[in-house]
Amino acid sequence: MPTLKSLIGAGIARRSFLARALGAAALAGTAGKAQAADPPNPVPSPRLGLCVSDLQRTVDFYCKALGFSEVASAQTIGNALAKAMQTDSPLNVSFIQRGGLAIELLHFAAHKKAVPHPMDQPGLTNLTVLVEDFDKTLALVPKFGGKVIEATRTKFGVPGNGANIVFVEDPDGVRIGVEALL
Repeated sequence: MPTLKSLIGAGIARRSFLARALGAAALAGTAGKAQAADPPNPVPSPRLGLCVSDLQRTVDFYCKALGFSEVASAQTIGNALAKAMQTDSPLNVSFIQRGGLAIELLHFAAHKKAVPHPMDQPGLTNLTVLVEDFDKTLALVPKFGGKVIEATRTKFGVPGNGANIVFVEDPDGVRIGVEALL
């Protein structure tokens, strides 16, 4: 079983590699110029990667509807990570965070159409966020390109030991549980 120290070391190594890769990509665009590019924005770790069809629309949805913050703005990576990503499609990336959860939003120039992922299929099924104002959050979801799945609205437990939950979809159909404590 990995130790906390080894996990932290691995996280630092990954961030260091990505920072070097992003820096190299930025410098590649400045070849022949006397000054180096600004260093890349900090990359949060650990994080989930989420492929999106429209980067700015997705940043707006997660930040304005669900309370995430953009911690590293859109960066053009191009093909610098093509081997790691196993695609030849140029890449733009943005990082958002809410509490301890960071999401790496990946926008490939050539991306496939989103397909539904049932909750009972192995693999990542959903993300759940706890919100203070349930109704306000749900009202913001469609304003920023998402969809509230009313058929999933559920109240369980009792006040002090329960929650309201409803699933929503982000602009690409990724399922998110919006939860508020009773």
